[in-house]
Amino acid sequence: MKQLSLAIDLDRCIGCKTCVAACRNYHGLVDHASAVPGMMPYYLRVESDRQGTYPDIAIQSWVMPCQHCKNAACIKACKAEAIVKDTETGIVRIMADKCKGSRDCIEACPYGVIQFDAARNKAHKCDLCWERVHVGEKPVCAEVCLTDAIRFGEKEILKMELQAEGKEIVKKMSAQSMIYFRTPG
Repeated sequence: MKQLSLAIDLDRCIGCKTCVAACRNYHGLVDHASAVPGMMPYYLRVESDRQGTYPDIAIQSWVMPCQHCKNAACIKACKAEAIVKDTETGIVRIMADKCKGSRDCIEACPYGVIQFDAARNKAHKCDLCWERVHVGEKPVCAEVCLTDAIRFGEKEILKMELQAEGKEIVKKMSAQSMIYFRTPG
């Protein structure tokens, strides 16, 4: 089975959240008339880490989407069998028509990326823009990234490309299906 993946360049991500806004808009996650900052649903988020002391402070940012885990805890936790890992792409998807709204998957996810729609009583999350990928397009986040920090493709091919470019894969962050990398030095 191939695994489709995002490769996130830790040197290029500036934490601008353009990917987050584009994802929310594309998937219709925000009702702009009633949106409350900090309470809006998301399929990916931007995290950051500050290092150093003033005046020598460095901030590193990165995108945190669903990790499309190899052995996804959310799949095991879903008693309704509404979550599946596609055998062709490796994408972990929630089948909304089967979801019973138990929220067990949300509690099981170690990355905190599964959302709950109370109005529909359904869990939902990043599916790497399944409908776009199947027609040969990139996920929205990879398409709109202002700094080209997000790449999309087959995981093993992305890894080979990164190694050929001399990039360092951050193994601790890349334990699942997403790849996080930087330029050494």
